[in-house]
Amino acid sequence: MHFSALQSVVGELNIETVTVMLHPLTATYYDPDRKIWSGPQRKDVYNENITLGEVIYATLSKHPQKIIQIHDVSGVKLTCAELLHKAKALARNLLKLDLKVGDVIVLYASNWTHSTTLMLASFLCGTPVNALCPAFDKENVALIYKITRPKLIFCDAANYQIAQEVNRELNLDAVVFIMNDNEGVKGLGHIKDLLNAKGSRDEQYFRYPCYDLKGDDTAIIICSSGTTGTPKGVRCSHRAFLNQNVFLTLKTDSVICSFSTLYWISGAFALISSLTTACLRVVTSQAYSPEYFLDLVRRYKITHFLGGGNFMAELIMYAKEEVIQKSLESIDTMLIGGAKVLQAVQEKMNSILACNSQRPGFCVAYGMSELSGMLSISGGHVMERLEGSEGKLVANKQVRIIDKLGRNLGPNEHGEICILTPYTWSGYYQNPEATSKALRSNWLHTGDIGYFNDEGFLHVCARDNDVFKSRNFQIYPQLIEEVICRIPGIAECCVFGIPDFVASHLTACAVVRTQNADGLKLTTKEIDQHVKANMGSMYHLSGGVYFVEAIPKTGSGKAQRRKVLDLVMKIKKEGGEEKP
Repeated sequence: MHFSALQSVVGELNIETVTVMLHPLTATYYDPDRKIWSGPQRKDVYNENITLGEVIYATLSKHPQKIIQIHDVSGVKLTCAELLHKAKALARNLLKLDLKVGDVIVLYASNWTHSTTLMLASFLCGTPVNALCPAFDKENVALIYKITRPKLIFCDAANYQIAQEVNRELNLDAVVFIMNDNEGVKGLGHIKDLLNAKGSRDEQYFRYPCYDLKGDDTAIIICSSGTTGTPKGVRCSHRAFLNQNVFLTLKTDSVICSFSTLYWISGAFALISSLTTACLRVVTSQAYSPEYFLDLVRRYKITHFLGGGNFMAELIMYAKEEVIQKSLESIDTMLIGGAKVLQAVQEKMNSILACNSQRPGFCVAYGMSELSGMLSISGGHVMERLEGSEGKLVANKQVRIIDKLGRNLGPNEHGEICILTPYTWSGYYQNPEATSKALRSNWLHTGDIGYFNDEGFLHVCARDNDVFKSRNFQIYPQLIEEVICRIPGIAECCVFGIPDFVASHLTACAVVRTQNADGLKLTTKEIDQHVKANMGSMYHLSGGVYFVEAIPKTGSGKAQRRKVLDLVMKIKKEGGEEKP
């Protein structure tokens, strides 16, 4: 665009709109010769030598009196100066415990006040934290400990016995501390014991280990099933976190919230977004419920929220649209991901937040731990939206869609999603074999099946190991689940294949009913007829419909179709088959 022409445009539009026109925040550009899709090109804000510890230290120092965290349950508030002071003391004490750069700390706890302090101290020390789900049983804890071999363990008062048992059985000799805000365990140390350091004349001259690290060094180890099935530790770098904005509109006066613990990548996103912008983060150790969520938003005027599609599905069933809309008046961006977000949920939430036409509003995001960020976002105002899709690409990412032979596919052709990112990924911790399977010629093979439409919107259909064949048709379970979940009375469902000698698989569905009139009167025949009325014959539920109490899920909240199949086969064996 010629400068004079640009001037005339500026006269009609506000500066924010012009900025978006010239520098789109999400976009998809297709190269038909190479069959590669690309996002917008942007320069990195931070160079390859900067670490999270250095950036956060500088940010907090600039806003000493600003409150950066409030724990809703305990009521404890931390200013930037208080958090920085405690993190520096904790870092010095961790180093006195003979912790060295690269040693791993395990956080096996809920969202407590000083989970943040521990994370910042670890960034300063160059000792990555590997956070576990606080509800993990002994078997899952042992599986991860065997990989990371932690030197220190910070856990809840409720699960310390598991931490101790695994620590002893694996001969780790790790020191265990309790994290709870107002609770301890006799005979064990508490994180509060490490938050004070005696004054020293050399304090101002002390050099934290992070200053000798590089941006590509590991900042956090995230637990993930990865792209090849079994649990792994994903190494996430300082540089990748710093140069990828999860919330594209976050500012210093924003208020961010997520129910995720730091076991989830979404929990890490929320924490790092807050610390690098000095915006307020509301933390809670109380479980999500629609009522509690709406109350939090109202009381703290939350502007940015990060969560899962299941939260939103519960929310739209909880109260009338106008009640939810009133409660969410402060919301700027509601970023939802983790698993496929049902189109019905997207439509409802977009309708609720439609009054916020100059804000992103409800956004569906597709990302993964291996990226330490997002690949695509479908949202409003500053991004483009297409309901049912995962949106357009964020900056500096390239994508190929490949078939089983590794050949690049074009628009509207289904295949595996492969990603090229400019940030070095060091792979899975102590697992070179899994790393080599996922990372080939610098392209990350996600194991997710999807396609781009003609307008450049990404559609994620299923995990590669979720797809099954029925009568020679490829069946993508999520497509059928989208249709089934539109039926009143369904809380959630899971489509899977039952092995069959003739058809290869028979398409079946497990359903959890809502605990209301719609759910109680729902029949398998209604579900079967709904699918027949709305989908082609290849998608019909030839394997039956089965009502279950709950859908077995992974620690990251994804349906375990293999376990659903086992559950249904048990129902069939006991004579409880429910076929239409």
